[in-house]
This record gives sequence, structure tokens and C-alpha cells, in this order.
Amino acid sequence: MRFSILITVCFVFHFANSQNAQPRMFVVHTDNVKFDMIPQYEEVSKQLHDELVKQKSPATYTTISIEDGRYVYVSPIKNMADLDKNPMEETIKKMGEEKAGVLFDKMDNCYDTHYDYVLHHSSDLSYMPNGYSVANKNAREYHYLYYPPKNAKAMKKAMADVKKMFKDKGIKNGYNVYHSGFGTSGNYYMVEIAGEDSASIAMGGKENDKLMGEDGNAAMYGVISLTSKYDQVNGNIRPDLSYTPSSK
Repeated sequence: MRFSILITVCFVFHFANSQNAQPRMFVVHTDNVKFDMIPQYEEVSKQLHDELVKQKSPATYTTISIEDGRYVYVSPIKNMADLDKNPMEETIKKMGEEKAGVLFDKMDNCYDTHYDYVLHHSSDLSYMPNGYSVANKNAREYHYLYYPPKNAKAMKKAMADVKKMFKDKGIKNGYNVYHSGFGTSGNYYMVEIAGEDSASIAMGGKENDKLMGEDGNAAMYGVISLTSKYDQVNGNIRPDLSYTPSSK
């Protein structure tokens, strides 16, 4: 994770507890960590966290570990111009470039590829019923719904129909929706579901299915029929590898 990459890595991919509090745009950095290097990678990530605490860094990031070895970092940004800012610059100076370089070299040794892109939060398509919160729900299920450009308008309407159906049925479990942006591979909506663990997410899904019935099947088919590809991955928010100025 070189200095130039780290500029875009200071993030909060902590999907907020309410839509009103949530930033609308995020820059995402992903390291594809080798499985046998995960222990070293996490050790270095904790060292980085400790340095940020020590230096009282203004940088902010939350870490998500994905089941396939990816470690994802996301920062809220106001606009694309924020990509030119480096909230780590002062911290690196305080640490010393040589010391910082050694730390990031250790991290770089744990993966062969990494990449960056932008995501947009779709508050109009997300479903956050009153009383629902993701507090203490660090398990995550991510559903990627890819679609061809010709289906963009229809896809957005189909996603809105699903939200309406959830609302009409009084579903108590919420979800966040994010849309692909600059640097992503293809057009997609990403639906994020939170839970205490994977079992609680699965149980919530079964309860939702009972409430939705045939209406749910119809609404979901309206989305699936427009997609060209579907992926699901599981992950976990990692408070132990995350940092915000208020976390020290």
C-alpha cells in the first residue's frame, strides 16, 4: 500500500446506522491478500492503526475483511477533487518516511494486486425502517447485481419496486444500496445486509421471505430478469483494524 495508494485509502466503509448520517460517495481500496500472508498483513495493519493513534492522525478508515482474502478500505468523499488530498501526509512526516516506508513495504509483500474505485450510496433505493440499526452488527452480506447500460432505467425502477414492497410488507430488517462509480468494472448495484453473524442474516432472510410471499418473488424477479451477472460475498467489519480520530 504505497503512499500514492494510501491517499485514497483513508476511509469509513462503516455503513451508517441511518440514511441521514451516511455520506453519499466513497472511494474504495482493495488489497487481494494471499491466504498464507493474512496473519502478517493483519499484524502490519494493527501496527499502522497504532501509529495513527500515536500521531493523532486526522485520517479515518474502517476495514472490511472478505471471505476470499480481500481487505477492503473505503473513505467518504464529498467530490472527486477529494482524491487529490492526502490526509496521511502529516502523519507520515511525524512517523518519518523511512519508518513509514518499511511498514508499507511489509504490507505490499502480502499481496500481488490492489485497486481503487468509487461507490455511490443510493439513499433513494436503500431501505432503513424506523428502529432498525446496524449497531453491533459487524457481519456483512454483499449482493452484486450487474446490468447492461440499456437496462439502467428499468433496473433502477425494479430496485425501487423492491424497496416499496419491503415497506408495504412492514419488513423490519433494512439494507443499504450502493451504485458503481468511477473505476468499477461494469455497472452494478451492491446491496449490503448486516447482522450479528451469518446465521442471523440467514434467519432474517427466511423471516422476510415468509412476510413477502409471492409479492416478494415477483419483485425480486423484476430485478433478476434485468441483470447480466450476480455475485454474493460475505465479510466482516473489522473494528480492530479500523481507525477514526474518535477511536483512540
